[in-house]
Amino acid sequence: MDFSQDDLFDAIDKAVRDALQRGGIVEPPVDALSLAEQSFGLTIEYQEPEDEDEPRQYGAPPKKRWRPNTIILRPDQSEESQHALAARAVAKQLLPGIFTKLGIVTGTENRSAEKQLMGLVVTRLLLPTRWFATDARKLGYDLAQLKDRYPTVGFDMLAWRILDVDEEPCVIAVVDDGTVAARRSNRFPANKKLTAAEEACLAAVAETNEPARRRRDDWTAWGWPTNGIPFRRIILRAVPEEL
Repeated sequence: MDFSQDDLFDAIDKAVRDALQRGGIVEPPVDALSLAEQSFGLTIEYQEPEDEDEPRQYGAPPKKRWRPNTIILRPDQSEESQHALAARAVAKQLLPGIFTKLGIVTGTENRSAEKQLMGLVVTRLLLPTRWFATDARKLGYDLAQLKDRYPTVGFDMLAWRILDVDEEPCVIAVVDDGTVAARRSNRFPANKKLTAAEEACLAAVAETNEPARRRRDDWTAWGWPTNGIPFRRIILRAVPEEL
């Protein structure tokens, strides 16, 4: 069965709304860990890192066998990473219903397409369309304020999600240690070459480690430092005055 992109997004958003309602989540942030446990019956286990320096008389111990429907987390993972893993587990539970809504027979879907769909569900579960679109506009697409509003979500996911809801043509760039790792637009093709406004904004953020705003050559750019590890990561959003 053929379906449009709007059909796909509508099916995902409907599944997400039902899941959040099931979990009693009525506003941000989305606690995916709690949702997975309490509403979907998934088990959360923490896997302690192995001590590689510890001598083992009889070689490596056998790997632990986890029960089905178990989300395995590590204590050294960030909060955002743990919620992303939990959201992925919930998304896996939602996929069959989404496939049915789209007229796809479960088991016949393309594995690559399934992986992409999983990513869409995870993003829209942690950043529900209706909430995030409203909050992003209200907060002027300020990444730092959006991070405060959605603390269970990493900066990267927040930034790329802006492209979905920004009413203006804009560009998002992720810069690691001064090198553009990725740069995308919501309206037009974008390569990794920064505009003069982005370059100026990047330099300001790198110097002060504080958010900055710069305007050059009919472009306005905003930049934010993040807690990127192992890179020093800066995220930029740029908007042209005219296309």
